Amino acid sequence: MPGSLDTNPLFALLDHSVRRDPYPILAELRAASPLRAGDLVVVGDHATCMAVLRNPAMGSDTLGYPSIAEVLPRSSSLMVLESLFFMDPPEHGRQRNLISKSFTPRITGRYEPMIRGTVDRVYTDLADRGSFDVVEYATRVSLGVICELMAIPDGDVAMLKDWSDELALATEVPTLSAAFRSPELFSEEEVGGFAKTSFEIHAYFADLIHKRRRQPGDDLISSLIEVRDGGESLTRPEITNVLLNLFAAAHESVTNVISSGVLALHRNRDQLALVRERHEIAPLLVSEVLRYDAPVQLTARVVLRPTTVGELRVEPGTVVVLLLAAGNRDEAAFPGADRFKADRKPRSIQLSFGAGPHYCIGAALARQEAEIALSAFATRPSGFEVDEDALDYRQHVVVRGLRTLPATLRP
Repeated sequence: MPGSLDTNPLFALLDHSVRRDPYPILAELRAASPLRAGDLVVVGDHATCMAVLRNPAMGSDTLGYPSIAEVLPRSSSLMVLESLFFMDPPEHGRQRNLISKSFTPRITGRYEPMIRGTVDRVYTDLADRGSFDVVEYATRVSLGVICELMAIPDGDVAMLKDWSDELALATEVPTLSAAFRSPELFSEEEVGGFAKTSFEIHAYFADLIHKRRRQPGDDLISSLIEVRDGGESLTRPEITNVLLNLFAAAHESVTNVISSGVLALHRNRDQLALVRERHEIAPLLVSEVLRYDAPVQLTARVVLRPTTVGELRVEPGTVVVLLLAAGNRDEAAFPGADRFKADRKPRSIQLSFGAGPHYCIGAALARQEAEIALSAFATRPSGFEVDEDALDYRQHVVVRGLRTLPATLRP
């Protein structure tokens, strides 16, 4: 039977000390799922998460509801978060349909040589040191690929990384505001910083769009400018928002999957040996990393019209928090879920890229990057050791990512 609590059970996840291993808490929440806490419903089992993600009675525009918006600092009204992540039909469908034309298998497939070249350069450079931070490896790979796709000048990459780090936390505002309803999550100063960074990166991408209109190239920005469907096209502000969110999401997600994958292989040496012996399981390895240590831990939906969440009847305005990372460790969907198994052939779909109309457009590209980068790290050195005493996680709650992961290679 579904559980019920008067207090918000999610606050335990705000304790930074649980970042190393949030899964015991997530397991408790999954066992009680769906859990009603006031006007909040928390879902942690795989089947109900999947049903909610595919339910048209659920909306993603969490900031559009007064009960959520009222807990934000006043300067949040300056933030530019017009993202597909938090957009509902019909506008979501129109923009997604246009954007997806730049991410067809034919288009993303031609990026493989470029990705392999980027991984080769970064790995070779760092391997010469003998010891380095795996997060640096993952960051340089993910940044190198997304900047190459957008034809961003080399001199701008460091600036964009700084912006991306700030925006990664900013994009948590809608979900965390919906889940925690606390004005103390983000200070006025923090949200003001988010707004400033958002405007700066918008201006940067707007300038790049202007340049590509005058001189198109064979890059993602030019492709988004040129895409058409039945007379429809993306406006300049829409393209800018796509680029901003794509840059932040692609960089963050790929960085975190690569870093988490290396850590999982370090902790599971039998699985590392399996990857070395069977190079063909690299796609399965990436799927398992996504499932085992999800880069996006939770998301939120708002009920648009009366519906059900599991056995619970919910009314419009109810916030439903989906613990994607808990669903990915659900024994009912993934037997032996707490075990990392590099060649797992799951009978269920892992939730890390979402499902339904908001399934990640760039999922295939992210998988391709992670597959090549993890394969290189797993198979090229004779071995590696990770200093677990020095590893640290970032402050994020929605996005799970390592801040540092020092490693030493054995040639």
